[in-house]
Amino acid sequence: MRHHHLTALTLLAGAALSGTYALANSPTASATSDTTRLYPEELQRRRIIRETKVISVGGNVEAEAGRDSIETLLERFYVNQFRNSQDPHAPYFTFMSRDANMAMGIGGLIRVRGWMDWNGMIDNASFCTYLIQMPKTPETMKSLGASVAGTTLFFNIMGRHSRIGDYQAYIEGGFNGYANSGFKLKKAWVQIEDWTVGYSHSTFSDPAAQPDLLDGAGANGKIDKTNVLLRYMHTWKDRWTVAGSVEFPSSAPQEQEGQTKKVKDYTPDIAALGQIQWDRGLSHVRVAAVLRNMAYRDLISERNRHVIGWGVQLSSVVKATRWLTFYGITSVGQGVGSYTGDLSAGKYDLISNLEKPGRLYAPTTLTGTAGVKFNYLPDLSTTVALATMRTFKEGLIDGDTYKYGQYLAANLIYNITPRLQIGVEYLAGKRMNYSGEHGNVNRAEAVFSASF
Repeated sequence: MRHHHLTALTLLAGAALSGTYALANSPTASATSDTTRLYPEELQRRRIIRETKVISVGGNVEAEAGRDSIETLLERFYVNQFRNSQDPHAPYFTFMSRDANMAMGIGGLIRVRGWMDWNGMIDNASFCTYLIQMPKTPETMKSLGASVAGTTLFFNIMGRHSRIGDYQAYIEGGFNGYANSGFKLKKAWVQIEDWTVGYSHSTFSDPAAQPDLLDGAGANGKIDKTNVLLRYMHTWKDRWTVAGSVEFPSSAPQEQEGQTKKVKDYTPDIAALGQIQWDRGLSHVRVAAVLRNMAYRDLISERNRHVIGWGVQLSSVVKATRWLTFYGITSVGQGVGSYTGDLSAGKYDLISNLEKPGRLYAPTTLTGTAGVKFNYLPDLSTTVALATMRTFKEGLIDGDTYKYGQYLAANLIYNITPRLQIGVEYLAGKRMNYSGEHGNVNRAEAVFSASF
């Protein structure tokens, strides 16, 4: 298959803007045709797209549509405001119609992880500080493990239609690892122009602002939840983005025997965001919010009650130079525990006040994540991240209730090829309960991943 030289570079990967697809001859793309001005992420994705093997359906797509049109369509795989560094790359083999108006691919990501814990342990492949073993005993001071958790398979179809415009459908599932084997649906959504419907990242999240870490759980202060939703998201002038969504909830209230009980959610969560972006979309500042109405059964008074929850998040990723990137996320809210990194492992949307039997309240939570990434070379980088997650109680609560968690990560990552990556990472975490009991752990891990 003969390759043609690109006449101009299209907007790439996470840089691209949801709902607006830049063509290869756009002014912005032309301005970045010089590879010395591209960021390492753009260089990597450009190499992946150029190396993709295209299988023509119904004719010779390269002869009829040209390589430029092929690569323009393939790059749309990365047109997603909710991608992060751990997502798989575009499939290595892609079926494409002869006019380059439709493409279909099946791909995946194999991830192998080995780790050692000391001075405490987390019995999980992911470093979630909520799961730190407490109290410490001689049996919980050290551990050694390995897993293929994070391995994924996906199916993707995208194209253009004369009546409905640009569209994309995506399904992704993942394996939990040999110690907890099982296949779990992670994403399943359809996007038509500015509309998305299906199982996708909540609008009240910003995966792109999460530091580039190897740890599967990520920073404990991140906002990260997947919901079934209907979202409208629009970008104009390649700079401004707004979005709003109706999301089907899955609240997680505490249950006390004989006092409170979970009931089915019957009110959707409402989420929205506003964003300004630059550096071809690789830098942005986002403000997001969510409003919730959560229900539970008061068994003392024999009635259903509901509590209003809310959350606000400010997040950003900034390319200070071609080689230096800053990340930042902070959030505050009430009743949004299931949206946060640490508390999603428990039931903290609504918790008990022991002074008021039969009643639950939405605890106030505060999170913060800061990170910096330095690229020594286009394929060699280091990321350092700090994060915290804190809850604030009302009245008397159980002593083993999570009070705060702290998280530190530092890594070295090398891309052997655009699709093969190895890395090592040091992690440290601490969990503190309201009783004063606390636990901490140190972890060293090595990760190999291959995207196909």
